[in-house]
Amino acid sequence: MKEKLRNIDKKYIIGSIFIFISILIISSIIWGNRTFSVKTLNQIIFHLKVPMEGTDDGIYLDWFIWSVPVSIIIVILQDLVIFNFHRIFKEWSKVSLFFRRHFIKYGIFCIVISLIFTVYNYDIYGYLNNMSQETDLYENYYVDPSKVNINFEKKRNIIHLYLESVENTYSNTQFGGVERNNYIKELGILAKNNINFSHNDNIGGSMTIDGTQWTIASQVSQNMGIPLSLPINAKNYDKNTKFLPGGYSLGEVLEFNGYINEFMCGSDANFGGTSNFYKQHGNYIIRDYNSFKENNEISDDYFVFWGIEDTKLFEFAKSDIIKLASGDKPFNMEITTIDTHTPDGYLCDKCKKNYKNQYANVIECQSKQINDFINWCKEQEWYDNTTIVVTGDHNSMSEKFFKNIDKNYIRTPYNCIINSIVEPVNNKNRLFSTIDMYPTILAAMGAKVDGDRLGLGTNLFSNKKTLMEEIGFSTLNNEVQKTSKFYNNKIVGLKE
Repeated sequence: MKEKLRNIDKKYIIGSIFIFISILIISSIIWGNRTFSVKTLNQIIFHLKVPMEGTDDGIYLDWFIWSVPVSIIIVILQDLVIFNFHRIFKEWSKVSLFFRRHFIKYGIFCIVISLIFTVYNYDIYGYLNNMSQETDLYENYYVDPSKVNINFEKKRNIIHLYLESVENTYSNTQFGGVERNNYIKELGILAKNNINFSHNDNIGGSMTIDGTQWTIASQVSQNMGIPLSLPINAKNYDKNTKFLPGGYSLGEVLEFNGYINEFMCGSDANFGGTSNFYKQHGNYIIRDYNSFKENNEISDDYFVFWGIEDTKLFEFAKSDIIKLASGDKPFNMEITTIDTHTPDGYLCDKCKKNYKNQYANVIECQSKQINDFINWCKEQEWYDNTTIVVTGDHNSMSEKFFKNIDKNYIRTPYNCIINSIVEPVNNKNRLFSTIDMYPTILAAMGAKVDGDRLGLGTNLFSNKKTLMEEIGFSTLNNEVQKTSKFYNNKIVGLKE
């Protein structure tokens, strides 16, 4: 009798564990959708292959709080119903008995349902289908930047600000957004008073194609004119791995022309293979959370959010830019912010609490800080010979912030070019992606790019159609998701 009871207990325990795992999978995916908007397997595969050190612990805590207790409660409630419902409603006794007899099978069924939900949510079938198809996109359209004639009449400095998750949606309707409050008022004014490339008549931005929708992917696309995609059989991207060895970046163009390149972020630059990319493609000086500690610019135990907050980052950036400007070489300074990262951003001491929503306060604070930094640049003697590019790296991943917006509204990353040496032929009602920023940034600096194309990107200042304008958004987005022997062998270097 005792042995029988033990077997029954074991069966119920195993079944409950299966049910808990299935619910945890589903709740984790729902959490991921509202926190990261990660819905492509390409992005997941990439992050499985690169270093993830430096990730904000708050993300793990948010996942745990949102997913684990809910899963436990659902399992407990479900067990209570299955094992006790028949006592209250006798007509359900047969149903209750059936579940109790086949409890492990029921748990396995729940696991299967959760896996089906996973396949559907991440469109794994579509990913596998694309993998089975080959594209000749790169053979037909890719322009090798290392073989293009790029002439600098005058070598201007360049400062490029990548704004974490900053998109035009944060503005009110007058400035091209959808919000009642204009959370990025200063950025909107900058875009109106300078050059903003837009998909409409108002302030707008680029269309997002696969392989450009997270930070390092956006940086690769803007620096190399290609999306970032690692096939399943690619090596893990550790510190010794070659990062897209067949690509040729903006940093390499500038290094060849005598520039000093520097990359600065407030987090760990090893995250996502970022330091690898910049070191290998332009010999960048890497300034990150680790270097700030090594140089005693912050204490060893100082850590907020992902490392240091943006207000400190901008002070370090000012100091470094002054040093770069005092040298005898032109400089390229790339700065990546972090405070506006999902899920709720980081509210520093400089930020005001004008709204109930923390993310809204952080976004507003970011806009003011960027504006202050640019105003500081304008006061420096080197400003007249410096072009400033401000881009949102990608659309925000904090989906919960956008739950009430019009479904027909097209969300686009912010862009603004200040102190450009040239004026665009047409900067409104354009179809373009972040891959087009590569030749566009060079053109803004006054460089002449033969053919106005680099990688898959087109100079937006020119009268030449972008690849997206030639073949359409859907076609381009579908093609970059397919398998490309050219990309895998020539750019990723699988055959090396």
